[in-house]
Amino acid sequence: MSEQELNVIRVNLDKVSREKNRAEQDAAQFQNSLKEIKFIKEKLEDELAVHKKAALEESSKRKRLEEDLEQMRSACKEHTNTINQLRLKIEEVSIVKQRSEQNLKGQQESLDKTLKEKQRTIDELNLLTAELKALQRKLLLEQENVKEANQRNEQLYRTIEEKSKIVNDNKSEIDRLQSLTQNLTKKRLRLEEELRNLRQELDDMKMNKDNCDSDKTALISELQLQLQTSSKRTLELQGLVNELSKEREKFRLEIERFQKQIMESSNMIHESQTHYSELMQEKEMLLVKIKMLDQDKTRLQKYEDELSRVKATLDSESRLKLRLQDEHKQLQNDFSYWKNQCEMKEELVRKYNLEKDKNERDRYSMKSEIDRLLAELKAIDERYKRRLEDAEREKSDLQSQRIKMEKEISTLRQSPVTCICQTDSSKLVFDGIRRKITAKQLYDCKIIDKATLDQLIKGQKTVEEVTLDIQPSLKGTGVIAGIFLTPKEKLSFTDAKNKKVLQPESAVMLLEAQAATGHIIDPKVNEKLTVEAAYARGLVDREDKDKLLTAESAATGFNDPHTGKLISVGQAKKKEMISRNTAIRLLEAQVAAGGVIDPVSSVFLPKDVALDRGLIDGDLYRALTDPHADTKSYIDPATKKNISYPDLKEKCRVELHTGLLLLPAPKKCISFNGLREPVTLDELVDSEIVKQNVASALEQGRISQGEVNEQARPYLQGTSSIAGIYDELNDRTLGIYNAMQEGLLKYGTSLELLEAQAATGFMVDPVNNKLLTVERAYNSGLIGREFKDKLLSAEKAVTGYKDPLTGDIISLFQAMKKGLIEKDQGIRLLEAQIATGGIIDPKASHRLKVNIAYKRGYFDEEMNKIVSDAKVFCDPDTQENLTYLQLKERCIIDKVTGLCLLPMNKKKQITTTQKNTLRKRRVVIVDPDTQKEMTVREAYHKNLIDYDTFLELSGQECEWEEITITASDGTSRVVLVDRKTGIQYDIQDSLDKGIIDKKSMEKYRSGSLTLTQFAGMISSKYEGETTASSSSTEHVSHSSSVTSATSPSVSRERISSASFTLSRPSEQLEEISPIAAIFDTETLEKITISEGIRRAIVDSITGQRLLEAQACTGGIINPANGKKLSLQEAERQGIIDQDMAQRLKLAEKAYLGFEDVKNKKKMSVGDAIKEKWLPYESGQHFLEFQYLTGGLIEPDTPGRRSMQEVIRKGMVDGRTALKLQDTSSYPRNLTCPKTKLKISYKDAIDRSMVEETTGLRMLEASPVSSKGISSPYNVSAPGSRSGSRAGSRTGSRSGSRRGSVDLSPSSFSYSASSYSSSYTGN
Repeated sequence: MSEQELNVIRVNLDKVSREKNRAEQDAAQFQNSLKEIKFIKEKLEDELAVHKKAALEESSKRKRLEEDLEQMRSACKEHTNTINQLRLKIEEVSIVKQRSEQNLKGQQESLDKTLKEKQRTIDELNLLTAELKALQRKLLLEQENVKEANQRNEQLYRTIEEKSKIVNDNKSEIDRLQSLTQNLTKKRLRLEEELRNLRQELDDMKMNKDNCDSDKTALISELQLQLQTSSKRTLELQGLVNELSKEREKFRLEIERFQKQIMESSNMIHESQTHYSELMQEKEMLLVKIKMLDQDKTRLQKYEDELSRVKATLDSESRLKLRLQDEHKQLQNDFSYWKNQCEMKEELVRKYNLEKDKNERDRYSMKSEIDRLLAELKAIDERYKRRLEDAEREKSDLQSQRIKMEKEISTLRQSPVTCICQTDSSKLVFDGIRRKITAKQLYDCKIIDKATLDQLIKGQKTVEEVTLDIQPSLKGTGVIAGIFLTPKEKLSFTDAKNKKVLQPESAVMLLEAQAATGHIIDPKVNEKLTVEAAYARGLVDREDKDKLLTAESAATGFNDPHTGKLISVGQAKKKEMISRNTAIRLLEAQVAAGGVIDPVSSVFLPKDVALDRGLIDGDLYRALTDPHADTKSYIDPATKKNISYPDLKEKCRVELHTGLLLLPAPKKCISFNGLREPVTLDELVDSEIVKQNVASALEQGRISQGEVNEQARPYLQGTSSIAGIYDELNDRTLGIYNAMQEGLLKYGTSLELLEAQAATGFMVDPVNNKLLTVERAYNSGLIGREFKDKLLSAEKAVTGYKDPLTGDIISLFQAMKKGLIEKDQGIRLLEAQIATGGIIDPKASHRLKVNIAYKRGYFDEEMNKIVSDAKVFCDPDTQENLTYLQLKERCIIDKVTGLCLLPMNKKKQITTTQKNTLRKRRVVIVDPDTQKEMTVREAYHKNLIDYDTFLELSGQECEWEEITITASDGTSRVVLVDRKTGIQYDIQDSLDKGIIDKKSMEKYRSGSLTLTQFAGMISSKYEGETTASSSSTEHVSHSSSVTSATSPSVSRERISSASFTLSRPSEQLEEISPIAAIFDTETLEKITISEGIRRAIVDSITGQRLLEAQACTGGIINPANGKKLSLQEAERQGIIDQDMAQRLKLAEKAYLGFEDVKNKKKMSVGDAIKEKWLPYESGQHFLEFQYLTGGLIEPDTPGRRSMQEVIRKGMVDGRTALKLQDTSSYPRNLTCPKTKLKISYKDAIDRSMVEETTGLRMLEASPVSSKGISSPYNVSAPGSRSGSRAGSRTGSRSGSRRGSVDLSPSSFSYSASSYSSSYTGN
């Protein structure tokens, strides 16, 4: 089976897996809809319970009314009896009696009317109960439908599981086919190797024929023709056996004829006896060759058998393919069936939603009808109460007249009786907050004094009179009842929350204050309710009920879990049943309403009395009384700031006819367009972007919102980032990604500029003048797939990073401190934000002034100094390192769009004159003996492929490109660059040294020689030169052979103790040591990386990268003995400090494994990236470090893993594997401690030295660059000179190269044969 067919099978399997995922998503949506239906069902059941409770309350009210009516009837009877007795005694009382009878008749009529209305209400309630029963029946039907849907869903799950098993079997079969194709490839390579051997033997035969005598030239030429024809026929595997047999017969005939000619001319060839003996030897050799050809014939027969077997396997694989296609069709049919089933379910859900909406409307109509009936009942109750009060007054008048008459009778009888009666204090009862309280309890609570208690007992004062005096302690001074909208409209706090008049948090706090002071208030009907009753009426939402029940316990008392007694808020706080902040907030509302509530007595107590009675402790007492204590526990809806409850009560207005305290609704919020979300005017004032007087003028209408928006624009939107490239040569505007595609920008420069755009707000389309998010920019083609993930990460500098521990949104600076983003990238993004307007607050969605950023923890002075000194952006025109602000100053402003464009002028320092197409694949050769993979060049050096094949495969890899380098003095030179290794060959220098001639140069210029052929000529000559020079040099130790670009210039220095050698590029996968130490070239000593940072010869970012590479590949290396240590042990031994140990924890987890919180298993770096446990940039760096040092690491598994293994195990995907294998594209995020130029970790390993005694790698470092550039990290270094990256390209044409240093007089040496180019790309 060919690779194309396998690819087709893979594509089909991918389609099947995608369709399976879609089916799973549809099933998940169906489950969600079922959950919503269940939730609606529960909600309807709750509403039914509410209606039942309301019906029960109505029935209880009716019973109370009937009892009241019976009491009234009994009272009327008593009145008539007393009137009849008085009529016999006094005639004048009869008139009063007649009046009272008339009044009683009127009351009787009103009572009859009340009874009729009551009967009407009962009938209506019967109708409501019938409707409720109908709703219950509908609910039962819906439950049956849900059960049927669950059963169908289970069947769907079972079918999906069966299909997934089939797909897994297909995957295993594909793996087997892949292994078969690899074996076939290896066999094909062995056949090619044997063919090359045959060609070589035939070439040897040609060489022997040329040495024959002139007399036998005809015969030898004929033999050569026969050998040539045999060599050509060997290429044809099918006809090789027949051709070889024919050639053997021809050889025999020719030998016999040759012998006859020798016998006939034996007299003539005495002088050529020696030639004859040579011919005999040649004959023997030919016989040997014929025998070998016979052996080849048998071997080829075996190969034909193997080919037939391969064909049979291919036929079986094709049948397997057909079977897979049939299964694929079956899966598609199943998928369409289940899709139709899901659509039917969705239709049922829609019907149910319609019925639910209808039920909701019926419920609301029923609720409004019940409210109307309740209002009518309340009006009837009030009318009845007024009439009852009139009757009571008449009764009192009659009693007073009766008393007068009795006094007259007693005087007439002259038997006066003096009676001093006292009332029992336990019978003097007052109404408390939630229960009755006696006068004695009031005295104990110090609400009334002893004199008042005595007056009550003696009857000198009534309960009503004392109640008026102590009303604040009994009922309180009132709490905030609701929200005032208009004189005719007021809202409860729950309605205000649902209508988004109040924030949910503020509304819940105000409801808690009501519950904590005794009752939930319905402001529409001025009624006090318990939390349960308020929930039944709809004044409290389901999610707030538990909080309000806890707050209500502040008035009714908390149940002590140990004793079962009722305890107060303060006592509950002491027992840690509630938090201190909650206790203070509830007590603050109680104190503002009248005092601390005693749940046992059910009255408000002064704070001092509450402290004495143990209801609160000293801490709560100080918090409630100290004016300096911060007890602003509530939120002002108008300003969104914290405020105390008394101050919030002062802002309320009193409703005249009810006396309720209503909080005015907050004014409509004025907002402005921020980077992602609207920004309120208050936020701009708090951030000191808009002054308070300007905000007041805007609210009063003296200035427009547009004027304020223009004033705040630099902080709301910021200034333009570098939007694109202006190509001056062609007078056109290009996006940054398009400029990179056209070769105007390099990859690294393009990424830096695009990240700056993403981190400052939006991606910019300079052609269409559009601002886009990263996702929309990718969908519109403004950026490519290779940039998407990195730009999404950079965009979090605007939208905020998620703290993995708390889940909070944090800023870019805070993410840097927590290690969620790399420090050098964070510095680059912070610099771009500051240059375009200021640090971005991701929560507020606007930019901040530096002092405000300091206050909010989004920036600090240390980072400000680092950012202001960092030149981390590169001018693509001059190759200078600049700050983002300096780069913006070099830009031009587009007159049409106003965008900032970076100009690219004609005088480019680097111009490409000839370039192959970009490399599309990596060619790998497998050694048939060792089964190891190798590059094309390695295979050529080992004589596994010939020169023609080397040229062909090298062209496919596209190693070479020709560039022209123009120095600042106007001189230019043409060099060939090996894009894989970075080695450069100067064409003019090679011409001067005779490595190539003018004829080859002219052929190359005319196009007769390709770039790959021309580069191969130069590199092969240099390699031969290097091999010759290395074989004649003594006392040089090599750890590997590294190809040099030019002849080495040797300089020797005497050192006393150790032997070092440069390492080769780490293309192979055997485990090698990461960079373990720094070699200080000034003091000639080996030091730790931390010591290099302290000496300022290694910058902190590079040092942290080098230590991260150690930590993620096994541990921190002790350079003294080569041992790998944990972070704690390395810190204890002083190899790293505590701050660095904290920063390296993430890298250490890359080696030890990230723990999955679900199944407690260890995850590798690739898995952690997929699960979002590890930022993409950090994870990519850890993967690069591991790959370069021998392979990826699987936690709790010894050894390294090859790329095929990690792909098979799913540790990384194919795209990540290709990126890791393309080492030339690794980011240059390190600064070379010696040259002070940007390098990648791959470059650092290539430039490192290996200590032969320990095998540790060391990186050379010096205070001054080897290219004459002063270290930016050692400002005070003597003799340092200023320089730039552009200045580093003015070296010699042949490039610079490290020489070799003799480390001892006798036997130790230091070999330096790697080439360092004078041109370094960005």
